Amino acid sequence: MSHDPAVPRFRFAGIGISVIDMPGLVRTIARRLDGAHTVPGSFVVFRDAHGIVRATEDPRLRAAHEAALLVCPDGRPLYWLGRLRGAAGIGQVPGIEAVEAVCRAGVARGWRHYFLGGGEGVAAQLAATLSARIPGLVVAGVETPPFRPLDAAEVAAMHERIRRSSAQIIWIGLGTPKQELFMAEHAPFLPGTVAMGVGAAFDVLTGRVPRAPRALQVLGLEWAYRLAREPRRLAARYGHTIPRFLVLALRESWRGRRTTVLASAASE
Repeated sequence: MSHDPAVPRFRFAGIGISVIDMPGLVRTIARRLDGAHTVPGSFVVFRDAHGIVRATEDPRLRAAHEAALLVCPDGRPLYWLGRLRGAAGIGQVPGIEAVEAVCRAGVARGWRHYFLGGGEGVAAQLAATLSARIPGLVVAGVETPPFRPLDAAEVAAMHERIRRSSAQIIWIGLGTPKQELFMAEHAPFLPGTVAMGVGAAFDVLTGRVPRAPRALQVLGLEWAYRLAREPRRLAARYGHTIPRFLVLALRESWRGRRTTVLASAASE
């Protein structure tokens, strides 16, 4: 598995970020699925500042990013960084919005969707919600894995269920970093599929958790809305993530300026 060679990337803190927008995501998936019944499965990561920081601290998570078909700029800061790097054609590609966009695009193509993750009954509710919203959506299956590591027999049974379903798109809602590691581990054994790690989309799209108002999304402040709603759960995460991400951004900016200065000096 590796990044789609037709999609350019820029690197931030050593993590490759795909220069892509929502229509480009749909085109890439279609290209991957076209005649790919025997091709090892691949997966898509939707990345925000928290995920970037985690990937810089966890070698396994960093490796999963390198193995992904795409690493989409889910968060507004990564979109801004791409624009500052001159990445033409980049757009913000939130996993929450990608679910409906890909499902709608797949109706005419007959794509079969498998929903895996969330709490008890959430995957089934998400499938029902999307089916009501998107006529013609093909649901191949739903599944809620246990909140513990699977043993060998359970892994084999899960792979067999997904293969028997003839699913092509597998929506994974397990949260970061669990879903990225899960996809990196299991996607190679599911030929002809693309897994999509969309985390909180399972709860947001089923109405369990509200999404931040559009104005906060545009300003890159969705994290503040989530923090205000769940301060006990998220205070420690954001207290670490935000300063660390800012340090990474400043370091990348300094390196870029230093490289420009050295190149200019060398040419004189």
